[in-house]
Amino acid sequence: MKHLNKSPLLVLAIVVLGSRLALADGMAVSKIYHPYVNPIEWELESRTFLREEDALTGETDDVLQLIGLGHAVSGRVFAEAYLIASDDPVTDDIEWVGLELEAMIQLSEQGEYTFDYGLLVEFERDWALNNNELVVKGLLEREFGRYSLTLNPGIAYEWGDTRKDEFETKLSSLLRYRYHQHMEPGFEVHLGQAAKVAGPSIGGQFRLPARGTSVSYDFGAFFPLDDDSPEHTVRLQLEYEF
Repeated sequence: MKHLNKSPLLVLAIVVLGSRLALADGMAVSKIYHPYVNPIEWELESRTFLREEDALTGETDDVLQLIGLGHAVSGRVFAEAYLIASDDPVTDDIEWVGLELEAMIQLSEQGEYTFDYGLLVEFERDWALNNNELVVKGLLEREFGRYSLTLNPGIAYEWGDTRKDEFETKLSSLLRYRYHQHMEPGFEVHLGQAAKVAGPSIGGQFRLPARGTSVSYDFGAFFPLDDDSPEHTVRLQLEYEF
């Protein structure tokens, strides 16, 4: 129980450091990860990102699609694999371009400390451009009555044919209001080199008639915090849990 007094200071240090570094380094809009594992869960996920660049530059819109299958391999570890598709800038066709592997570890029981803790490790391989990225994120969450605050500070290492070998920092955060199981509005901030954006999001979960099954959704629309970020980015996420 001695960790209770130290954990808020640790969280504050991580957030401040992540925020300062993220302004200089980089990240695109990400999924918000919560530090909890359902020990009997399988999950089928679809995640779509739509990004519109400044129309004055003449650049076209970007589309990124991830299709994933995940499973809780133990009471504290959840693993998921994704196939990644992207639109071709010339033909505008959607093509499979890479894969992503994730492992999430729940580090504390819910309510055990001031914040609930978890860790996420991601490896992304872009075989179309022969690029790679390894990401490690801290997962922190705390409830304040019907509100919850989720923080995902992280660090990434990139290398490949069209990427410089370098480290980048990442920070995503969500303040959510638990209005109803079907409707939980929130506000998100994503900071990094590729995008510094913020905007509203909404999510929820619907239980299905079959025992142990549900469908979750998450929708977010994000707008630039500086002149170098996209005009807007949209994220749509659907999960079938069984």
